Amino acid sequence: SSDLLLAWVAFDVSGVVLQCSMAQGREKKPLRGGKNKQDTTADEEKGGGQRQQLYGSVSEDPSGWLKGVARWLETSDDTDPVRWLTFCCDDFKPRRIKAPVVLMWLLIQAFGLLFQVILLLEIGRNLENFEGTLAANCDPAQQQHEICLGPAWNLSFTGTLTFPASGGQADFDFVIPRTQTFSFRTASHPPTFLLGVQPQAPHAMAEWQVIIHPSGKDGSIGHGGNIVSHSWGSRYTVIIERHEEPSWDATVNLKSKYPDEARVAIFIIDSRISHLEDIHQQKQCSFEGSWQNFNERDQGKHHRVLSFAQSATTFFLLVQLSLAALVLRRFFLFVDTGRLLSRVIVLKFMVQDFPQQMCIAAYLYAWYADNGLRCQMCLFHPSHCDEQHPLHLTNLLVCVFTLLSAIANQLLLQAKLKRGYDSEDECVLCFFRFVMISVSILPFSTAMCFLSAMLLHLKSVAIYFMSAIPTILGWGTVLCVPLFVCCDEEF
Repeated sequence: SSDLLLAWVAFDVSGVVLQCSMAQGREKKPLRGGKNKQDTTADEEKGGGQRQQLYGSVSEDPSGWLKGVARWLETSDDTDPVRWLTFCCDDFKPRRIKAPVVLMWLLIQAFGLLFQVILLLEIGRNLENFEGTLAANCDPAQQQHEICLGPAWNLSFTGTLTFPASGGQADFDFVIPRTQTFSFRTASHPPTFLLGVQPQAPHAMAEWQVIIHPSGKDGSIGHGGNIVSHSWGSRYTVIIERHEEPSWDATVNLKSKYPDEARVAIFIIDSRISHLEDIHQQKQCSFEGSWQNFNERDQGKHHRVLSFAQSATTFFLLVQLSLAALVLRRFFLFVDTGRLLSRVIVLKFMVQDFPQQMCIAAYLYAWYADNGLRCQMCLFHPSHCDEQHPLHLTNLLVCVFTLLSAIANQLLLQAKLKRGYDSEDECVLCFFRFVMISVSILPFSTAMCFLSAMLLHLKSVAIYFMSAIPTILGWGTVLCVPLFVCCDEEF
């Protein structure tokens, strides 16, 4: 029995020792894969050395530093733009861009470059022709009363009318007439002339009324056929009269009352343009607005916009050429160009594709508006009086390839395949992609929505509907998403 007792004690002690050793092993297990303080310090020093090698060795090896930064920009997850694109919707993931996608993007850029060069040549040619016409018909020697008096116009009347003091004082026991008259003759057919009224300081904002009627006829304001112009301050009005009358009488009535003498400068400029009938038949142009805008010379808004469009288009052309050449070179050297292309697409969208849409819309407005530069050229050159649609073939292709390049961000995203997806989930994914497209083409769709009647001479409900949907979605996303993000961070 004593032997059995000793054997039992020895077995019990061995069990206790085994449990203690297993407990110690469990306690040491987490430490086995960890790092001590010395190892951690060494890794931090190593990481600091790598960062110093990337950012701190510019003076020692500039080319190597640039290559390191370029490699980091291309390969680091921190610079991946798809992470920002999937911020609002986790149902998408980055797409692995392969060679066919790269080739398709390069093909779009090639056609875009071709038609952009054509657009730049068209802008330069139109700007050169307009500035030449401006110099021939509106140089400083041909300006009078801030109005161009080139070979196309004749000064039929000019003078300063004086109106004596009147109104307001109780000691005035008589009424001073506030009306002055003058006469002039025109030679244009049909009669087309510009009326200029300039109240002189210190009464530059005086209220006035001018009534023009054929000589020998009733000049009362209620008589039908009389021309009435009523305004305040300086104003220039183009008057077109279908009745062939060579001589005219005019009455100027000063509505404002002043205690001192008031003077108003009046001038009549008759048109000598030989193709007036062609101008009046041009339904896309406003003769009155075109004449008035041309007289603004270099300060005219359409001229400034066209000059800016030429400079901006040149810059965008260089940007597109540089980025396309970068991707093409990398594609020939290394077939795997997906990481670089994803970053180029986003960079090109921000630097070129998005602002270029505004540039194209600005050019179309400056040249093709009803009182734009093309209609102003029609005043002097009958060849510009032909009807020409703003979105003719070349301009249409420029817009198409610019918009295709802008929505190339769709190539960066791929829907995640999840079990249980139904038709409603697929509609949400399609709606998210359409919202991205609406934001990408927002400048162009906004211009088409608000300028389609004035610029494209289209008044169809379908045009408004097709342009209004992406415009509303795009502006709603741009304005509301930052607000939702801020509110989400606050709560």
